[in-house]
Amino acid sequence: AELDPPARPQSRFGTLRALDERGNVRALADVELEMIKLAIDHYNGQMSEVARRLGIGRSTLYRKLKEYGIDPETGRLDRLAS
Repeated sequence: AELDPPARPQSRFGTLRALDERGNVRALADVELEMIKLAIDHYNGQMSEVARRLGIGRSTLYRKLKEYGIDPETGRLDRLAS
């Protein structure tokens, strides 16, 4: 008899892709950006909790938001960022 693969716990948090569409490992900056956006969404924009769960300080989180052009108010990419 064939065994079914073990069940994976369902998560509202989402899944982080390690590989790009060509099968290559994604750049660390791309994965970091996606993780920050997922965390902001998951913790409903509560930046102190986002920083705590990501294991970084709030000032580091805000620096990364600026670096990636993410609006801290909305958690979305700010198209006006330079």
